[in-house]
Order: sequence, then C-alpha cells, then structure tokens
Amino acid sequence: KSATKWNGVKAMLEIVGCSPEETAYFGDDYDDLEPIQMCGIGVAVANAIDEVRAVADDIAQSNDADGVARFIAQRFLR
Repeated sequence: KSATKWNGVKAMLEIVGCSPEETAYFGDDYDDLEPIQMCGIGVAVANAIDEVRAVADDIAQSNDADGVARFIAQRFLR
C-alpha cells in the first residue's frame, strides 16, 4: 500500500535535497494525481485522463508529440 508514486517522489526528493515546491511533475493517469497536486508545478500531458488534467497547473502536448521534452525546453531551458 505504501508503494505509490508520491512516496517514491518524496524519497527521491529527500535524497537530492529538494522540496516538493521546487519540483515539476508530469503525469497522465490516476497514480499521478497526488504528485501533480503536491509538487510546485504539476503538468498533465494532453492525452492524460480528465481527472489529471483537471488538477494540473499546466497542460503539455501529448506523449506522442514529445510533450514533456517540449515543455521542459520551452519553460525551463530558455
């Protein structure tokens, strides 16, 4: 029951010394709901389920259009 994406993200953030508020998270399905809501920037891809798109801070292009890579390049690597 404790094997969730959010618990994995929290463990990784602790190791690298970052807070959730300093983190961007990308997702598309039910197990991504909590991390998208808890991280500083929660991004759904365009082909995500409705529930994920509804709680995301932003929407990237679909997985098939390299949405995550394009979002990172446009928003974080300028």
